[in-house]
Order: sequence, then structure tokens, then C-alpha cells
Amino acid sequence: SAFAQRYFGVGIHVGGQHDVGDLTTFYPAAQTEPQNSVIFGVAIRLSVPFFFIRTGGDASFTLNKGKVLEDQATVGVNEYNVQYTMLPLYAGLQFPLRDRGAFYLGGGVSYFYGTGSVKLSDNSSQDIDATAFGAGFLAGMQLHVTSSFSLYMEWMYVDARSKPVITTTGTYNAHNYKDLFIDYSGHRIMIGVMYYVL
Repeated sequence: SAFAQRYFGVGIHVGGQHDVGDLTTFYPAAQTEPQNSVIFGVAIRLSVPFFFIRTGGDASFTLNKGKVLEDQATVGVNEYNVQYTMLPLYAGLQFPLRDRGAFYLGGGVSYFYGTGSVKLSDNSSQDIDATAFGAGFLAGMQLHVTSSFSLYMEWMYVDARSKPVITTTGTYNAHNYKDLFIDYSGHRIMIGVMYYVL
């Protein structure tokens, strides 16, 4: 069948993430205007009937910076701009939709390398240089368009935070140590086109 012949594919996709660098995990009472980012990525997919492995790489680009709206002097942060590269490795089960495509569901890990900057409450700026590993879930659907091309849509949730990398300047950090970690956690929605070599 057309489904069984698709073993190795390479795809490109575009997507988005809301609330990148979610500051409320650092300071739960923070009132923020969340950062939103667009994601561009490549997916590499190995599949046999009922099982898949998915890897690749994604890069995020900021649409709007995140801002702390109230109590900046307490939180220690005015605004933030988090950009990252993510390398995922996921595996799971897939279920053919006759010969029209497949639905798939799995889990795995992601590695993040983040850059960007944080503007602190004293108006100084600190560069972000933060790595993290995280675990997550992946669900997606493929629609076979031709014998070699498929459209795909994926939802991915990853939970990943760096160690503390920045010393904030608010009253929340009275001891003046590195306290702000970079939170890469969140939902990602992606849509793309995959070409099957085999």
C-alpha cells in the first residue's frame, strides 16, 4: 500500500509558540504580556507500520517581546526576549488512516539552546546563554498528497527549564544571586510538507 512504502521522510514546517519564557514559573504573581514566537524547522522521520521515530531541528524567532506589566521593581525584570534552537528526539505509535495518511502519538526528549536578552528592573540588560533538556509529548497527523509528498500537522508539548543564569535586580532577589532560569516549556503547533525518499 502507499502507506507501507513510506519509511524515511524529510520535512520542513512553520509553527508558533505562545508565552515563550513564561515568567510566571519564576514569579507566579507576575502580570505579563507574553512573548510570542514563530518557529521554522526541519523534521526527519523514520517509520514502519505502527511505529515512528521523529527528530530534526527547530529555530524560534520573536514576534513580540515579553513584558512585565506591574511590580517590575519586585520581580526584577522589565522585559525579555528568548530565542532558541531545539533538537527533538521522539518516538511512538502511528495508526494508518486507510491509505490516505496516518495519525501518530508519542513522547521523547528535546535539547534547547537559548539566546536573547533580559532587560532588568534597573534598566540594565543581560544576555541569555542557557541550555536545557526537557521531556514532552507529540501528536500529529499526515495526509498523503502524492506517492512521495505528505502534509503534516503536529502539536508538541515540552517541559524544559534551564538552571538559573541571570541575577535579577528586584526586591524578590534580596541576596543578589543568579535566580532567573529560562523556561522553554509550552505548546507548539506546526504545519509542514514532508518528502519521502523511501
